[in-house]
Amino acid sequence: MLSGIYMEGRSLFHNLDPRAKLLWALLVLAASIAAQFNGLKSLPVFISTLIALSLSGIGAGLAALLVFNASVFLLVTTLVWAGMYASQGTPLVTIGFFRITDVGLLVASGKFFLIVNPILAFVVFFTTTKPYHISWTLEKMGVPSKLAFSFVIALSLLPGVVRAVRDVTDVQKLRGLSLDKGSLLERLRKHVPVIVPVISRLLSDVWDLSMVLASRCFGVSRKRSYVEEPRWTRRDTVFVLISAAFYLGVVAWAMRP
Repeated sequence: MLSGIYMEGRSLFHNLDPRAKLLWALLVLAASIAAQFNGLKSLPVFISTLIALSLSGIGAGLAALLVFNASVFLLVTTLVWAGMYASQGTPLVTIGFFRITDVGLLVASGKFFLIVNPILAFVVFFTTTKPYHISWTLEKMGVPSKLAFSFVIALSLLPGVVRAVRDVTDVQKLRGLSLDKGSLLERLRKHVPVIVPVISRLLSDVWDLSMVLASRCFGVSRKRSYVEEPRWTRRDTVFVLISAAFYLGVVAWAMRP
């Protein structure tokens, strides 16, 4: 029940210590923030996250879906940010009153990578790390055990929420409910027969889970114990050192004028 988005596998990232993977994801975030105004300097970070996706073994289908959605988001960010910087730099494309300059394109791609890079990094982290290892990692960072376990539960329930929404929507469409027709207010009103059953199902699942946790005396002990705890190895040290050298190099490059 608490598998979440974790995918069983034997990839490089599956074998790494969760703390090493979390540090890597944070380095990706830091490098993306530093290079957010220059997509050229943030491009190596994006390439590294694509390599991480391939090394995590999450499947070509999911990776292709993530990249496709990212390409759609790239188009949106290009239209927004390139329009804001249309008066700066050398014009590259001019369509009527709309103009894309080299400065606008660099900023737009940088903002795109600022959002996409950390998302891809944390997708790798969550899909290659078991939920109770995530809880263990958060506790090692000083997060209270109840708060860490609550975060893991919320993360683990996300796939169930998606499935519940899909199932209820399909059932209501079979009953003749049309969700894509009418005005905005009408569409919102038509979603009520979907929202209510989904909330009802989620409340039932949460109640069952609370009964299971209560029967196991969760929260009685201040400190949780784990049957299987990750161990930091030389492989994790090498991975962290290489990641730190690469992403800190990107940060130093991005900070140069």
